Amino acid sequence: MGCPFFYRLILKVPTSNFLESSSSGVFWDIVVPIFLVLEFFLNLFLLVVFPFPINIVLTSIIPVAVLIIFIRISLERFINWWNLNVGENSFKWDVEKTVQEYLAMLKKKEKNE
Repeated sequence: MGCPFFYRLILKVPTSNFLESSSSGVFWDIVVPIFLVLEFFLNLFLLVVFPFPINIVLTSIIPVAVLIIFIRISLERFINWWNLNVGENSFKWDVEKTVQEYLAMLKKKEKNE
């Protein structure tokens, strides 16, 4: 019971279309490294400024949020892959019907010309 509930819970985490379709090189080559460097300096600042129990909690907020979003996007991509490759395919190859429709369309086009 724990696993399906966990998957449903993760899939309810909101994300944007930008993050889900971020397979472009600009995002991974420029945006992510800049974000990681800035996040490192922010964590360093938070570790130095705040006392012990608070600084650990504050520095773990951003990595945990990024991990949850990463898990959600990975899970959604895996579910889409599973449905595409393993799930039942609703597309039926009916070649005879397609050829008949194509021939009817060609006859209709010849009549119009």
